[in-house]
Amino acid sequence: MSVHAKQGRKNLMRRVVPAAVLAALIGWRVSAVEPVRQEARITAVTLIHGIPGKEEELKQHLLSLSAPTRAEPGCVTYDLYQSPDKKHEFMRFEVWSSPEALEAHKKTPHLKVSFEKRQREGWTTQILTWERVPE
Repeated sequence: MSVHAKQGRKNLMRRVVPAAVLAALIGWRVSAVEPVRQEARITAVTLIHGIPGKEEELKQHLLSLSAPTRAEPGCVTYDLYQSPDKKHEFMRFEVWSSPEALEAHKKTPHLKVSFEKRQREGWTTQILTWERVPE
């Protein structure tokens, strides 16, 4: 990875990840109406680094994953964000009802195909997982 790409990822993480993590920790629910048991949840913040100038293709691909993923058992929130400064940088904010639900998601055909496409296209992905600390 180039120095420029590493710096871009570092800046993205400094700006976006803290806000996403804060939202998860205080229990915001973007996609659902009913509350979910807080202690069972797991949050995943996925950073996707695309190629400058080809961000529309990456965005459309990532958006195509939303509907099938939201239909999966245990999916609470599955939202895509795009950097306002670096349009080829995306963040997927996910909340799952349990670690098992997240692991099952990673094994779905549509996600396996997505990760293969990301490798072919030169898009990189970093997944950070967070568990809520019970009070």
